[in-house]
Amino acid sequence: MKKSKLAATTASLIAGTALAISMFPAQSAPLGSDDRQLPTFDFNRLTQADLNQDYDHQQPQPGNLVTFGDSIFANPTAGDAVFGIASRKIPDQTVAKTIRRADPNINPQGCAQGQPSIPKNLAADLGVPLNDYSCPGATVYHEGNSASPSSPGQQNGNTLATQVEHAIQDNTLNPDTRYVAIQGGYNDIYNNYLKPSGELPFDEQLAQATNQPTQKAAFAEAMDAVLNRIKEVAPNAQIKTIGYHTITEDTPSGWQCLYHVGEGTEANNKWDITYAFPVYWDTRGEINTNNWLREAADRHDGVEYVDTREFSKDHGECAAPEERWVGGILIDTTTGEHNLALHLTDTGIDQVSGHIASNYQR
Repeated sequence: MKKSKLAATTASLIAGTALAISMFPAQSAPLGSDDRQLPTFDFNRLTQADLNQDYDHQQPQPGNLVTFGDSIFANPTAGDAVFGIASRKIPDQTVAKTIRRADPNINPQGCAQGQPSIPKNLAADLGVPLNDYSCPGATVYHEGNSASPSSPGQQNGNTLATQVEHAIQDNTLNPDTRYVAIQGGYNDIYNNYLKPSGELPFDEQLAQATNQPTQKAAFAEAMDAVLNRIKEVAPNAQIKTIGYHTITEDTPSGWQCLYHVGEGTEANNKWDITYAFPVYWDTRGEINTNNWLREAADRHDGVEYVDTREFSKDHGECAAPEERWVGGILIDTTTGEHNLALHLTDTGIDQVSGHIASNYQR
């Protein structure tokens, strides 16, 4: 395929993304902060190197930090996320690789990763090189996840196990790896609302009656396999399972605050009206996932859990603008700068990554 056709294909994707985002008022920040909606696209990257060269692998870096996770780690902009998904869905690999090369915020596996992010800040705090395999939409065990960042010869599915296998094939996860951070499970929760959690009375009996594992059991089996694989390949690494920060309010009914209307952001806010909704199952899902991440670490020698939920208490979606570390969606005029709706703000990323870094031995 000629470069002109490749450029035209990529340009049409940009136009479509821009049109979709432009349908919302600029101040409402439907998908992220006002200036972070569109993909990061650079036509010059299409002419700087041979498009046929290997772009399927990250490069090994001694003493590195390797990270695995979902969009909380990846923190993409909406535009980059659309591009990343497109590069994974397009059958023509030449076009797919062109899209990934054109957008510097899409990794070789087609996963959009933004600036800033927990992995990038964490690597900077630790003073080591980074190999980040986090991918929006990634799950721990959900079998229906078909948004695969796959390459020939690698296992399918947008899962943590897939990310680990990519790192092994790239040789970025190896005996010289110094740090590993892994987070996952929240996407499994909302994909499995009808599956017994394993945390309520009679869940085990219900699971047996319906011939399916509980969420807890499915998570444990998949996460144990991932941690065993990491320990096998990177025996000298400090490995941490990272809990999710506070998102919804931990109240009896659970509260989620999606819409924020007011004047001024963060400390500059003059007035703010926040709309809250009860989301019991989401809140329980956050708590359950963090408990399962902690339990997984406890089952494996040399693996430790980092609690970020307690650290970020009172900084979730329903916090006051000056304390809020999580963005709303569709209408949010008072939250600080953030790449993606319902994800951490720049301030939140800085605070949470600093807390995670403090749990590693330098």
